[in-house]
Amino acid sequence: MKKFLLVLSALAFSGATFAQSTLPAFEDVDTNADGSISMEEAAAIEGLDFATADVNQDGSLDQEEYAAIQG
Repeated sequence: MKKFLLVLSALAFSGATFAQSTLPAFEDVDTNADGSISMEEAAAIEGLDFATADVNQDGSLDQEEYAAIQG
């Protein structure tokens, strides 16, 4: 059972890392080139939890917040 949990944990971690490493470039998501990613722009990224990524809760992601979710 312990071995199973270790394998399951490793798979979950590697999946999360893969998902984060495949995020598009900030400039590609910031379609209106205003220097931030709105909730609407972020909706194009499957699986992104915008509320968690928006650390300062200002309704948009700046380059620093976006870099943090990339790992």
